[in-house]
Amino acid sequence: MTGLTIFALFGDDFRIAFGHPDEDWIFFGVSTVALFLFAFELLISSIGKRDYFLGFYFFLDFISTVSLVPDTGLIDFTEENYSNNNASDNEALKAGRASKASKATRVIRLVRLVRMVRIVKLWKMHGGNEDENEQFEAEQKAKDNDIEPTKVGKRLNEMTTRKLIIMILSTVMLLPYLDVSGWQTEVDDYYVHSELSNLWNIASGTYSMPKETQMVDQFVESVGSPLLYVKMCKIGVSNSNTQCLERFPNEDYPSIASITDKLRGPLNEDQLDSNVVQYQQVTAAASYDETTDSFGTMALIYVDYSEKAVLNIIKTIIVMLIIVYGTLNFQRDAQSLVLTPINRMVTVVHTLSENPLANTSALQSLTHQDSENNKETENYETILLEKTILKIGGLLQIGFGAAGASIIGKNMKAGALNPMVPGKMITSIYGFCDIRNFTDTTECLQEEVMVYVNKLGFIVHGATNDYYGMANKNVGDAFLLSWKICDDLLPGFNAFEEEPNDEIRIRACETVRCAVKGAGTVERKITPTEMADSALAAFLKCLVDLDNANTKGSLTEYLSNDRVVKRFGPDFRIKMGFGMHVGWAIEGAIGSHYKIDATYMSPHVEMSDRLEAGSKIFGVPINISHWLVALFSPAARKFLRPIDRILVEGCPTPMTVYTYDVTNFPKKFMTAKVGSDNVQKAVDFANDKQFKDLQADLHPAFLENARSGVEKYLAGDWPEAKRILEMCLMQKAKDGPSLRLLGIMSESDFVAPKDWPGYYTMLEGY
Repeated sequence: MTGLTIFALFGDDFRIAFGHPDEDWIFFGVSTVALFLFAFELLISSIGKRDYFLGFYFFLDFISTVSLVPDTGLIDFTEENYSNNNASDNEALKAGRASKASKATRVIRLVRLVRMVRIVKLWKMHGGNEDENEQFEAEQKAKDNDIEPTKVGKRLNEMTTRKLIIMILSTVMLLPYLDVSGWQTEVDDYYVHSELSNLWNIASGTYSMPKETQMVDQFVESVGSPLLYVKMCKIGVSNSNTQCLERFPNEDYPSIASITDKLRGPLNEDQLDSNVVQYQQVTAAASYDETTDSFGTMALIYVDYSEKAVLNIIKTIIVMLIIVYGTLNFQRDAQSLVLTPINRMVTVVHTLSENPLANTSALQSLTHQDSENNKETENYETILLEKTILKIGGLLQIGFGAAGASIIGKNMKAGALNPMVPGKMITSIYGFCDIRNFTDTTECLQEEVMVYVNKLGFIVHGATNDYYGMANKNVGDAFLLSWKICDDLLPGFNAFEEEPNDEIRIRACETVRCAVKGAGTVERKITPTEMADSALAAFLKCLVDLDNANTKGSLTEYLSNDRVVKRFGPDFRIKMGFGMHVGWAIEGAIGSHYKIDATYMSPHVEMSDRLEAGSKIFGVPINISHWLVALFSPAARKFLRPIDRILVEGCPTPMTVYTYDVTNFPKKFMTAKVGSDNVQKAVDFANDKQFKDLQADLHPAFLENARSGVEKYLAGDWPEAKRILEMCLMQKAKDGPSLRLLGIMSESDFVAPKDWPGYYTMLEGY
């Protein structure tokens, strides 16, 4: 097929240039064989190649195959055939047919150029089907240890080849029809042919004006619109014997006067504008003929080339369009397949280096949209690499969290990998939550314990993320959450010795703003108080969602587990404890080059852990330090009650512990509210009825009595404290904090010691 393809390109030209007419049958025979083999290849390719039939290469192959028909000798388009196939025709008709044959031959030669595409196909070794020779390429790769071409590289080469073929063929086939230089040559060739054929039949000695008229008309029809004026004369001995024929082929110039106006002067050769009109006069001299009483012929022709400039403009525009088409399309292919994905990859890296916690979902949606729009591209290496970078960026954000943001950002920039970056001081709210009865539950669930913990993590992390927080550390049965307020220190909320109040809180809210998105997609800036209220709302949501998951949700399957029921009984419910605190911490990485964990280190982080542990002692699900309560809004504080003031190891000052009583668990609570502007709305403890609903089953006087009872207890008036707390137990049975305080006071018969400091010193280890 390679040999036949080369023959198809050059064979017929070799026949004409170097062959003898007696040898034409050899060339015709080979061309006929090539025609049938090309047609057979076209047929089996349509059957055997995926996406070939009626595709780009199918039509090119079809045209190149059909173009072989003239080369077989079955149809003859040559000038000789047209001029000699009918001896009865007069010479003028023969000449006209020869002109038409010349045009047909040029068209066929142009179409024949399509065969060059077969050379490209042979070089590519497949006709538009990228997967056709994967096995062959694999074998070659094994032999040559070469690198297999990428899918995107194959696609880019394929698209470039197609468009290059279209450009070249379009140029080759269109430009000859816009070349007006051939008109003048065609006129000259006509008269040369006419002279050799005795245009006026001088040799035959005959004279027939109808034949001369037919000849002139044929000439006009053959040459076409460039002719302005044609005058052909048989020159006699005297003027009376001279006979002439005149034609005005162009309807816009029906007379000599109109042509004179166009030429801006008489029909004088010296005054012709050579840029507009060319003058031609051909005279064929001959010996005197007695029969016709003439001695020669004369032809006067005016050819209008004013259209040449217009056609040159069109030709220039077409060339420009072809160049622009090629440039833009080549750039577009490279842009869509390579440059755009690379730009998105660079954008991801740059975004993560500038803002390690940035949401890359917009870029992910663009990649997904590209894959959806063109299913073929989803397997391209650039798209796979782009998706991989997005996944790696997402995994970095999930794995390192907010505490590892600086690690991600610094290492995404130029330079060597260095995970051991210095820490940074921040002020944040810390939430620590623990799964109750985790050790026993692990023994019961065994291999299912990972899914069990992850379901609880989903509840906790989901609520935290919706309300501006970040998951930081997962330690088996516990989760550390954070709500970052600012870098460095927040005045009034730095040290345990500080006693913040509303004045300090308001000042902090005036000077500090926290940029957040939460469940929204548009960032907004909030005050430290709104951040604190949001953190409280997140933990309240965790409590409600956990109860709902126990009742009719993702955790019910564990409550009915045979081993769990056997260990804990049929009434077992999965519970968690929560501790919350605010203060400074060092944000950074802990570990070595072998393994690091991004986290927070600070006694304030540890305090949130100790508060959670204290929830078991106080018998409530959530404990909050008085430093964080001071940062809450006044509306949020109304739902809280103090449960004790304690002094713990490592803390130089006593700490008042608060809790939020939740007695009612609605089916749906605190779904993040996002406005039409995609900005999340603020938590509103003052007007949102949902917070009141959490305490709907609580006695109206309980909170006030509980606050009063703790106040009497801290003031040393234990008998009164005993009376009030016993009243609280009547209003809320088995209230953990009330039972605990009554137990402490009962150890000294409800009489405060003389050295009572106004707080309770916790045992070592709390």
